[in-house]
Amino acid sequence: MSGAREKKELISANNGAMPTRTPSTVIITGPPWPRSGTGRVIQSQIQYYRSRGFQTVFIAVPFRWNFFRDSSVWDEFRDGLNALGANHTFLAAIEPKEFRKAKYAATLRHGLRGTALDWLIAMAASAQLTPEQRRLVVTSNVKLIHVNHVFTLGFALRLKRQLSGKSSDVPMLLDTHDIQSYVVQEKRETNPWTRRLDSAERLLRSEIEHLRRPDVLVHLSIADFDFFKQRISAGKHFLILPTINEEFVRSVRESSDPAEPIDLLFVADWHAPNLAAIRWFFGEVWPQIANRNYDLKIVGRIALGVESELPTIYADFRKYFIGEVADLTSYYRATQCVIAPMVSGSGISIKTVEALGAGKAFVGTSKAFRGMPLDRLKELGIQAHNHPNEFADAIVNALQNREAAERVSRAAYDALFSTEACFAQRDEAMQTALQKTEGALAGSGPKQA
Repeated sequence: MSGAREKKELISANNGAMPTRTPSTVIITGPPWPRSGTGRVIQSQIQYYRSRGFQTVFIAVPFRWNFFRDSSVWDEFRDGLNALGANHTFLAAIEPKEFRKAKYAATLRHGLRGTALDWLIAMAASAQLTPEQRRLVVTSNVKLIHVNHVFTLGFALRLKRQLSGKSSDVPMLLDTHDIQSYVVQEKRETNPWTRRLDSAERLLRSEIEHLRRPDVLVHLSIADFDFFKQRISAGKHFLILPTINEEFVRSVRESSDPAEPIDLLFVADWHAPNLAAIRWFFGEVWPQIANRNYDLKIVGRIALGVESELPTIYADFRKYFIGEVADLTSYYRATQCVIAPMVSGSGISIKTVEALGAGKAFVGTSKAFRGMPLDRLKELGIQAHNHPNEFADAIVNALQNREAAERVSRAAYDALFSTEACFAQRDEAMQTALQKTEGALAGSGPKQA
């Protein structure tokens, strides 16, 4: 690695200046998915901890073998990861020697009892920081480790062991972001030990055992909260509906009408439910409104997925797929209506929260509102449209009555997903986690704002 690249990985804030004292620090781990729903949640976490006076170190932890240190695969994510806003952003990397050791260790630990989920966690746990990055983390005054996705838990636990001494009892909080065993099954991940697919029961049993390790579990949807609370001991669960970065919300809401507006916008990552949404939308909905010549933009890595897995659809509708963009805000500013034609999926839909936060007219199915308080949404004027005819009619109506639809979106976001509501709940979750460490609250940690 070049010195310039290492410096960029090591320091992403403070104008490159190292702190002159040892502030209280929160370590945040998560997959390297900056321009995704997960990325939006991590950005909000960073904003939260910094607003409470903590220094933040975000570590992007991959769980695929090709994320080695000098791999070009990082180039797709590097700028987006730094833009999340942490004081320091580090890229953990898969190194061949450690990867081989992790494979042998995981085989000894799990043998034929292991699952594909255990394998992914073990691979992520093998990821390595550079010596300089590791030195900064180990010498920091770490008060809390905040884990995103069970996949990065093994890495976080190994990092915690490296903090032995003053920080050996540092508490750990984990955001589940969905029932990940279901995601592994949905992606048909092959068990490397048995060479077969795991049953849903085995995958879930594995996930539950891993999730017993953190001190506190945070769930982003009502469904996930209820699901895990029934299976893991009480007293450690928090429901925190996600919020969106305030700067993004403000910059979109306060923008004037664009010179070249976009009629319809769909933001999606490369994910099986998004592929199903594309298939349903172009197969069932689009034929009913195609003659209206709406300007449709489909933004995100979903373009790669459609090209790979739905080549006929991609060939027929290629002009609508923009791919991943560096500045998603500009697309929201220009958009008249955001759509979410979801027909499957679990966990909460961050793209729905994002659209409501942007104050845009929004048309979605019931699956677009999964994990949210549906009764409250209905009271606020939000309706789901599941039939293709209804969805098409709702798009036409939203564009014809855009200002009224925008008022409904803003009201729904402000009532349920505002920064104030989210941060108040995160205060409670953090306090519970910190109480696991004797004297943490009475010590030198930052006071609540």
